[in-house]
Amino acid sequence: MTKSASFDVIGTCFAFSAPIATIQSRLGPKLTTAAVDPKTLFFSWFYAAQRDFTYVSMSGSYVPIAQVLKSTFRRACAVVDLPLDAITDEDVDEVMKAFKAMGPRDGLKTCFDGLREAGWDVYGVTNGGSETSLAYYHNAGIELDEQHLLSCDAIKIAKPDVRVYGNADRHLTERGLSKGDGERWFVAAHAWDLIAARKAGFKTAYLDFEEHDPCTDVFGEFDLYASSMEDLLIKLKESK
Repeated sequence: MTKSASFDVIGTCFAFSAPIATIQSRLGPKLTTAAVDPKTLFFSWFYAAQRDFTYVSMSGSYVPIAQVLKSTFRRACAVVDLPLDAITDEDVDEVMKAFKAMGPRDGLKTCFDGLREAGWDVYGVTNGGSETSLAYYHNAGIELDEQHLLSCDAIKIAKPDVRVYGNADRHLTERGLSKGDGERWFVAAHAWDLIAARKAGFKTAYLDFEEHDPCTDVFGEFDLYASSMEDLLIKLKESK
């Protein structure tokens, strides 16, 4: 019986160091004036964009997350006291280019290769666009084809709507993968991602390198907790 692991992509498989560094290089002196560092600005922007992406989808007016990110960057800057007119079109374009060039989390290829060697099938399920997400893996030297990457753009519903995870579950069934306790896992560095995956019947694996605290009093307990991709690989292979 083939087990499967479906990974969130942005933030879970690929880290944010490239766009954070570009924010520093493009806006460094302006950030000093506003008394904000590039990492804080980045996450203020990114988390707000995730909220807007999800809420727009909930209202029945789906907009791809790349468009939401690009359109809201100036607003995120204004929130931390960088005036709208202080951010040029070129600044926005360069930050978005860097977002598309994000590199893999440490150990990602080892984890994917190790799971496959152990007989697992590995997928990506993402709020991001299909073309950009596949390029992330390609640039990291990790094999992942279109049948193993599910983008919310295809169904025009944003995570964490449970229908996204239900769609992933059906896709795995259509590909002939076994469905039983412990055979289908969803992996994410975001607790909000996993609560919906759990409702769709997935076992859940939480990586702590982005949120740091799983806040179990809010999200409940997940099936597996890992501190790195290497740790995740070991624990998934040992899972029952």
